[in-house]
Amino acid sequence: MRVFLLFLTVCGGLLAPWPAMAQAPIPPASVVRFNTLCATCHEGECSARLSFRLDPGATDSHIRRYTGDISLQAARQLNALLEHMKLNCGYYAIDLPSPKDGRWRAELLQQLHAAEEKAYFVPLGTVSAGRQRFTLTFEREAVVSVQLVSAKFEITEQPLVQTQGGQAVVVLEAEKPGEYYLRLHTEQPARLLALEKEALP
Repeated sequence: MRVFLLFLTVCGGLLAPWPAMAQAPIPPASVVRFNTLCATCHEGECSARLSFRLDPGATDSHIRRYTGDISLQAARQLNALLEHMKLNCGYYAIDLPSPKDGRWRAELLQQLHAAEEKAYFVPLGTVSAGRQRFTLTFEREAVVSVQLVSAKFEITEQPLVQTQGGQAVVVLEAEKPGEYYLRLHTEQPARLLALEKEALP
C-alpha cells in the first residue's frame, strides 16, 4: 500500500503543471509581449495537451534568442503562456477592462503596448459579425500593420497602412460573432494615443 501511494505521489508530480508559474497571475505586460512576438509563430499549435516538456533551461535559451536578455521570471512567464496556448487552444486573459463605448484612450493603450516589438495587442471583447471600422490615432506619422484576430486564431489583416495627420482608418471583417483582438505592428516606434471601434451596417 505504501509503495502504491508513493507511485501516485511521484506520477502526480510528473503530470502536474509547474505550480509556481502555472497558478500565479501573469501580468499584462508579459501577455502582450507574448501575443505580439511569440504567438505569431505558435498560434494554432494546440491539442489540449503537451506532448513533451522541455527542461526550463532549454526553453529559457529559446525564448532569449527572440527577446534578448530578459529576466528569468519574464522568461518563465513567456514559457507559461506558451503552455497555456498549447493546452487551452486560446489566449491567456488580459486582466484589463475593455471600454464599453468602444474607445480606448492612451492610458489603457499604454498597458497593452509591447514597446520592444513596436506592437499593441488589444482585447476587443465580444464583436458582432460583419465589418468593423477602427480609427487609430498616433502621436506621429506611422506605417502600421493591423490584424483582427479571433479567439480561434482566425486572422484578417490590413498590412502597411500609412497614417495621415497621425491617423489611420482601417475596416476589417469579423466572419462570425465572438471574442476578438486587435494586433498592431508599426515600422518605427509610435505611441498609440487613441483607438475607436465601430460596427458598420
